[in-house]
Amino acid sequence: AAREAVDKKVHVLSGGERNRLALCKLLLQPFNVLIMDEPTNHLDIQSKNVLKEALLRFQGTLILVSHDRDFTQGLCQKVVAFRDGGVQLFLGDINAYLEHLKLDSLKELERQKKNTKADKKESNNEYLQHKIDRQETQKIEKIERKISQLEKEIKEIDFELEINYEETISQPYFFDHYNAKKKKLEVLMQEWEALQREL
Repeated sequence: AAREAVDKKVHVLSGGERNRLALCKLLLQPFNVLIMDEPTNHLDIQSKNVLKEALLRFQGTLILVSHDRDFTQGLCQKVVAFRDGGVQLFLGDINAYLEHLKLDSLKELERQKKNTKADKKESNNEYLQHKIDRQETQKIEKIERKISQLEKEIKEIDFELEINYEETISQPYFFDHYNAKKKKLEVLMQEWEALQREL
């Protein structure tokens, strides 16, 4: 069975087998800097242990991106954390880093990040809602000023009609202007009611 595994072509290998093959090739090269991104993905426990043993013997610099706490323990002497839009360097291993944050696990750290993002999103949503409400209020106030002005103008015309009807209606385009003002007032009232319902 072992002989058959050795003779397998690369294209028939599973994802995990391809990863193990790539790691073997990598570890056989004389590098002094090794950058690995989630190297334990698709690896079984035995393969992870073999990889960790090989990396512990590695004499160069290892830069490791991993969410596997057990795997990183003993491999890393520094933790670079990307938090709150910045980069933090912590001298010590992952356990010391979590202890420093008063957290029990990387999952708890991830949850904390998600909660922070959710709080930030909620805060942004509240800000946007407040901004929208303020804009709506400003629109309503603007419409109310226009309504007040139109009502005043229409009231003045009505007063003129009461005291001097014939002379008032004899003015050129009187009824066109008068009806246009009343129509505009009606439209503004409808807009005002619609905006009030949205608030």
